[in-house]
Formats: sequence, structure tokens, C-alpha cells
Amino acid sequence: MTVLPLTHLTRPDPRYVHLKEVADDMQKYYLIVLAAIGVPSNALTVATILSMNALSPATFFVVLLAVFDGSALVLKLLGNQLGLLELDNRAWFCQFLEPLGISFTTTANWILVLICLERFISVCYPLKKVYLFTKRRSFICAAILVVTLFSVIMAILGVTRYPTRSGCSTRERFTWFYKNVWFFYINPGLYFFLPFCLIAILTGFIIYGLQQSRKHRMSLIRKSEDQPKSGEEMRFLNTRGEDGGGGRPSSAGLGAPRRSRALSTPVTPTALHNKKMLDDTARVERSITLMLIVAAVVFLVLSLPMCLYQLIFRFYKDRGARTVQQAEWRLYLMIAFLLLDSSHAVNFFLYFFTAKRFRTQLLRIVTGRAFRCSRRLSRRGRNAGVNGNRLGPGTASKSASSSHLTESTDLVPHHGRQGNVYYPASSGDRGKMSIANAE
Repeated sequence: MTVLPLTHLTRPDPRYVHLKEVADDMQKYYLIVLAAIGVPSNALTVATILSMNALSPATFFVVLLAVFDGSALVLKLLGNQLGLLELDNRAWFCQFLEPLGISFTTTANWILVLICLERFISVCYPLKKVYLFTKRRSFICAAILVVTLFSVIMAILGVTRYPTRSGCSTRERFTWFYKNVWFFYINPGLYFFLPFCLIAILTGFIIYGLQQSRKHRMSLIRKSEDQPKSGEEMRFLNTRGEDGGGGRPSSAGLGAPRRSRALSTPVTPTALHNKKMLDDTARVERSITLMLIVAAVVFLVLSLPMCLYQLIFRFYKDRGARTVQQAEWRLYLMIAFLLLDSSHAVNFFLYFFTAKRFRTQLLRIVTGRAFRCSRRLSRRGRNAGVNGNRLGPGTASKSASSSHLTESTDLVPHHGRQGNVYYPASSGDRGKMSIANAE
């Protein structure tokens, strides 16, 4: 009796089946978890920063990043669920929704590049930042970036992809371009390779610039330690000269020593106010620099597995074979996608743990105090304007004579400072501060 080979009925390896099931389950559910965490957290980021009423180039990019991160998670979840429900065979899905999701995720990573570029100029070239990164130029750069990426991705996928019964497919004349150029070079290059390299380079320069500025600041502190001694010697010489040791006698003729100008010159409230503003904005700059460096480093860590996959898997020979090794690669790919997509959901928590002002403002929003505080400040400003208009001409000399006292008792006016700040003060006055560079 002849036994025919039953190779065509051979079951696949159980390990292959198990690994494939794990990868399929991850594909079904991981975006649901990330969207449930990332969409509310990005909305809180936008609400927290906008409630500070202090939009600057850096905070504008942070708000824009949160908007694109949340939108990318929603679009990726929507596309994934439509694919699982076998509704991805529509023209609007293949030629609009799929390219739109890719463009939003890609744009979010490139906005992080803009944030690192702004911090690089702020740390390494602080004097050039004022005119290089203005609000208007920041808006223009963001608009050009969004329109360019959207146009390129929509043009390529809108032409090469079309719907079939089994889902989206590639037109026959564009098959080679899609598999060998788009899939291996353009898409990964725009999505994570180029952002990964640029963020790594800019972050390295920022850390180096912080170290250099710290050394420069420490050297200035060491040099300034001798300044009090020279000031005391000058005051001693001035006092001796006025006592009759070679100097002019006093106008009273009593030989009583007069206080020198160095001792009698008061520290004006304006000087104290300016010093406080510089110290506050320096702390703000350091805080936002630390916050964005941490966000950049976390992005590099989370996107590294996907970069390694794209570099290694393209040389893998048996891509279509149902082997255990192929199932392991698929599971690794899903883990890499999980890590890469989680970069759209973790920035809020990084801001919360690294920036005290962000944390304080968020708690005020949660407790409802931020909006009550802003209404109270606006009411005070209106009352101050009404009281100022009621003053008559007879009170001009009185107000002028008491201006010095007013400045000394109210060093931080509620609405007197108009400028840009990354985060307002955590307590006390909620007015805006002018920009000063920390480093």
C-alpha cells in the first residue's frame, strides 16, 4: 500500500500560531489604550498652556504638538478599527483617510524637530533668538511644514492607492515605486528616520550649550566675588576725604562726615523689579528647556526600535514564509509600533513631572481656580482704570510725589508688563513677563 505525502495538510508550527495570535491581539487593542490615555492628556496640555495667556514661540509649538499628537491617535485608531471591520475598501479611506493619518503622525514628529531647533537657538544663540523666532515666523514655519507634508503624502498615496474588495491596493504601474521607494525610503524617512537624526543632533548641541553656559556663569560668579571688597575700599576713601583727611570740609563747617554717594544711593524698586523679572524668566527658560529635552530624549528611545526594524528587516529574505522567525519579526514590529505611537501620548506626563509651573497651572485648572483668578485680575484692571480716570488735575502733584512710594509697595503690577513668557509665576501675580534667556 502506497502512502501519499500529506505535506499540503501539514499544520503550521504551534509557536508560529501563538506568536501570530499575540501580534494580532496587540494590533487590535493597543491603539485603543493609547487613544484613551493620549487624547485626554493632550487636551489637558492645550487647555493648561492656553489658560496661561502667555503664548510664545515655544509654547505655540508645544500646543501645536499636542493638537497633532491627539489627532494622530484618533486617526490611527479610526483607520485600524475600520480595517478590522473590513470597511477599508472604500475610495475615501484609501485616498483620504489613510494619507491623512500618516500626514498627522509625520507632522507631529516634525513639530518636535521645530521645538528642538527653537531651544537650540535659545540656548546656543540667545541674542539671535529675539528676531529669528518671533511669533509671526513661528506661525509661518508651522504652516509651511504642515502644508508641505500634507501635500507630499496626499499626492503620493492619492495617486498610487485605490480600493479593492480586500482593502486598499497599489495601482499596477506604481507597484515598484510603492514597494521599493515609498515603503523603504520616503515613508520611514519622513516619519521617523529624519526626525530621529535631527532631534538627536539638536539635543546633543543643546546639552553641550547648557554645559558651556554653566561653565561661563560659574566663571562670572567667581570673578564677581572680588567686587564687594573694591566697593568697600572706595566707600572708605570717600568717607576719609569728607572727614578732613585731604578732602573738602563739610558745608556746615562742623567737620561732621557726610555719607558718600555710594552709601546713600538707594536700591530703586525698578531695579528690584527688573532683577525679579530676569530671575523669574531665567527659571522659566530653564524649566522649559529641561521639559523639552526630556521629551526629545523619550522620543529617541521610543522610536529607536522602529528604526532598527527598518534597517534590518529589509535584508530579511523569507518575508512571506510562515515560519517562527517570521512570526517573531511580526511581534517585534507590533512592539515597535506600540512604542512609536506611545510617543504621541506621553508628553503630557513628561511636562507634568518636569515643569513645576505646568503642574501648578494644571492643578489650578482642575480645581477651577485658574479661570476665577483670570476673572479677578481682569476685574482689578478695570477698577484700576476707572479709579485712574476719576483723578482730577488737583491731585497730579500729590500722585507724582507719592509715585516712589507706590512703586516700592507694588513692585509687581497686575497688568503693567506686556510681553511673552513660557509659563507665568506659580503664585502671586499672574501678569506676563518679558523674555529673558536663561543661558
